[in-house]
Amino acid sequence: MNRRLNLDIPQNNTFLLPRDVLAATNHLIGMKFGTGILEDDDMNHLKNKHIHSGADLLQDQFGLALGRLQHAVQKTIHRVFIRQSKPTPQTLVTPTSTSILLINTYETFFGT
Repeated sequence: MNRRLNLDIPQNNTFLLPRDVLAATNHLIGMKFGTGILEDDDMNHLKNKHIHSGADLLQDQFGLALGRLQHAVQKTIHRVFIRQSKPTPQTLVTPTSTSILLINTYETFFGT
């Protein structure tokens, strides 16, 4: 902030001074009326945006599918204990339920 507001205040100074508030106010007024520097504050500039890769988005969708699978397994466990039967991993997670959850999540993501 010191560089943007053209202040030379030591870095170890961690509290606001009256001149900090005045410089920030002057900067904001200058931006409002077109005399400030706008290129550093352009929120639509790509340098100010985080661009997610396709892998990041797919990883998020996989996490969502795992959360849905967890919820489905918890519901199955609850039903098994109500019936007082002995749960096994095969009864809790079936290949078809897992694949259906994954397929539905990715179909929703890709819009198909």
